Order: sequence, then C-alpha cells, then structure tokens
Amino acid sequence: MEIARTSKRLLLGCTLLFCVGASAAQTTIHLPLEPYRNRLAARIEVAGKPRLFQFDTAGGITLVSPALAKEIGCTPWGSLTGFHMTGAKISAPRCDAVRMAWKDVPLTLPVVGVLDVGSPESPVDGLLSLDAFAGRTISIDFAAGDFVIETPQSAAERIRGAIEVPAHMARELSGRALSMFVDVPTAKGPLRMELDSGNGGTILVSRNNLALLGLDAKTEAPQTGRFTIAPGVEAQGLIFSPDLVLDGNLGMPFLKDWVVTLDLERGRVWLKRSTTRPPARLGVPPATAKGK
Repeated sequence: MEIARTSKRLLLGCTLLFCVGASAAQTTIHLPLEPYRNRLAARIEVAGKPRLFQFDTAGGITLVSPALAKEIGCTPWGSLTGFHMTGAKISAPRCDAVRMAWKDVPLTLPVVGVLDVGSPESPVDGLLSLDAFAGRTISIDFAAGDFVIETPQSAAERIRGAIEVPAHMARELSGRALSMFVDVPTAKGPLRMELDSGNGGTILVSRNNLALLGLDAKTEAPQTGRFTIAPGVEAQGLIFSPDLVLDGNLGMPFLKDWVVTLDLERGRVWLKRSTTRPPARLGVPPATAKGK
C-alpha cells in the first residue's frame, strides 16, 4: 500500500514537472537590445560576466574577440573562411562548444569565429548572429530594442496582418553560418537582398542593379531614392552602390521602421510596421555621405 502511495506521489511529481516544462516551453521570451553607434547590441553573459555583443543579422556566424576566447580558455584552431559582401576574403580561427546566456536564455554555440570586431572608439566583445537562434522563430522590433523568441502560438499571432516577403536562408561556412535574404521584384526578375542590422547607416544596391530599381545608374555617388520590396513595403533614403557580390543589402535605415519576424527553420520572413519611434542615431547614414 505504501509502495502504491509512493508511486502515485512520484507519478504526480513527474506530471507536475512535465506541466511546468511544457508551460516554460510555451512562454514567449523578450530580450533587450540596446543602442550601439547607429545600430544595436546585446549584453551577453560569457564566463560569468556580462559582455557587449554587436547584434548583426548578416554576420553569418557568432564571433568572440581574441581576448574573450583566451578568457574562456579556448585556444583558437582551424579556419573559418568566407567573403565580405564586397568580395574581400575573410578568415578567422574557431572555438567550439561556447556557452553563453542572454538574460536567462542559454545559448550554446557549436562553433564561433575568433575575430576583433567593433572599432577602437566603440569596442565590443563579440558579434551575435542569427546562427545562435537556428531552428527558432524570432521577431525583432529594432526601434523598440525588443528581441523576441516566439512560441508557435505567439508567432501565429505576430504574423497576423503582417506582410510576408519571399525569403531565402543562406548557410555559408560549410552550413555553420545563417543569414536571411528577401526578394525585391524587378521587371527582369527578383533580386535577393540581405537583411543586415550590422549595416548601421546604408541601403546598398549593387551598381549593375540600379537601373532595374529605377535608380540613376550613371552615378557612383550616394543617391536619394526608393524602391518597392512588397505592396506597402519600400526601402527609401540614401542609397549607396558599391561593387558587391550580392544584389543588395538592407541595413538599419530600412530595418528600424519594421518589426521583422524570421522563421529560421523554414526560411520565411514577415514585416509589420513598428509603432515605436527609433532612437535618434539608429540607422543614420555616415556623416560624410551626401545624396543627390
């Protein structure tokens, strides 16, 4: 009889634990982003201390600085090799199985690159990229500094009334990296442009695509213009046209106006206009840039 009562208590305990776990799994998680220059950053805990990581949706793979790699006891090894959107080759050694936490959310990175990022006047400890959230659905209200890990239920509510844009995931670096591109329609066919929160001040269109978007193809100078991404969605502002290996790049001047929902399992993107006024410097073009 006592054994039966004990078994019932154990069963009840297991049931309660299951319910708590299920409830936690169904909870939407809000995480704070903070202004960093003309873009955003996150306070990430690594080795028991808060660190400042620039948040970069086009970073591909999360990075830590050489100093932080040393502090966590990693001896960098091997080489991760990719290409900047201008075609420049970038190589960096790696650290494996790096544990981080954003607030109370654990992030275990199978592989991170080791590279100095930021700038001497605005140093950071690393770069937080989309690979840290592979397989999840996230929403980012850039103006509000609100990063949300969605549940299936909250995602369904989030995208109600939002605009879905044809999208494509890019998995470079032997499948380790993760970034997202959206289609931009033209008379010749769709261009694919990268969503890039690490691009703080520009909208970029590869020079040979300017005319396709109704922009001045005869100038190499930045120009003020706009082009349609989807009904009700435009990129507008100061547009730069360097030689790129991409069709284009949508930086913070575009992203700051939207709540962007990314399904990082199926490669889908939805946009809903943000109701928050962006911080003063967010998405501001370089001071030296002058549009036509």
